[in-house]
Amino acid sequence: MISEPHKYFPTQIKNVVDAADAISPDAIDNQSYPVIDVSPWLNPSMSSDKEKEDVVNQVLNEAITGGSFNIIGHGIDDALFDRLYTAARSFFSMSLEQKMGFSSGDNLIGYVANRNESVASIHKSGSPQEQKDLRETFSMSSPPNNIDGNVEGPHEFHNAMAEYIEQLQSVEKAIKQIFTAALSSAKGIDLPATYLKDVEEDATGLLRASRYPSTPGFEDATKLLPHSDLGTITIIASSEEGLEEIRDGRWYKVPMRKGELHVSVGEVYTMWSNGLFKNNIHRVGKEAKKDRISFPYFTSQGKLSSNESVMDDGISPICSNGEEPRFPRVSPERAWYALH
Repeated sequence: MISEPHKYFPTQIKNVVDAADAISPDAIDNQSYPVIDVSPWLNPSMSSDKEKEDVVNQVLNEAITGGSFNIIGHGIDDALFDRLYTAARSFFSMSLEQKMGFSSGDNLIGYVANRNESVASIHKSGSPQEQKDLRETFSMSSPPNNIDGNVEGPHEFHNAMAEYIEQLQSVEKAIKQIFTAALSSAKGIDLPATYLKDVEEDATGLLRASRYPSTPGFEDATKLLPHSDLGTITIIASSEEGLEEIRDGRWYKVPMRKGELHVSVGEVYTMWSNGLFKNNIHRVGKEAKKDRISFPYFTSQGKLSSNESVMDDGISPICSNGEEPRFPRVSPERAWYALH
């Protein structure tokens, strides 16, 4: 039976969240959180097939269980992260009036103030009392020189975000090659090495700088309600801990150590893998002693693709021999419009 994504994911997320909350609504520490060194795929000429295969097996294990993991060996310099966080703090410290000058009028690009959006569709009751996410954001689509699709922020902020997007491209490519190899292995089929990247050839990404304020004065607020991301994968850098996710049926805190990036599986990868890859369900915790700055990069979640075949039809779920598809053909762009 083919599941309708706009019905399947809200129901699935609600059921998983309710079950986890029944165990405990509070997240606990995870002392053995998976950290995977992806450098063999970023430097293939210096790596053996065995080293690359080990990475694939690690990613496959995490993709089908928790739907997320942290990575090292990504090759992005700490100095760039320092510039990103410094520029973001400077921007978010501006007055609201100044920041609103960088708004595009919608929630996808440019500045969005606190409590102007609610990400978790399962909590949208239609009530005027419904709480909005307690965060302010500034978003830039990739490529950053897409003037028609971007609001250009202050010079240092724009340049740091643009450079980070540029450096993320090789990381994104490597991770999608790893997921392609993992899918090939699990399904027992031979996919081209760059398959999952190629099917998104013209799709664009979205980098979002987010500021979550510290708890004092906002005890009644939710910072980011439980949800899973729509697209293929999300790559997150964060200055502080605060991200929480469901693993093994209960809420855990996600450790964010210096130099690590966090990777989570989105709903499109769940559909493309026919349910093999688990869409990661996460939230941002309410407790925080100081402000948290994060930079999630949503791959394939920008403007519509100019590739007509991908944009119109997408791809069918990748199935092993004899496996029945559980989801319809979908592309990231069409999924975005179907689910929102």
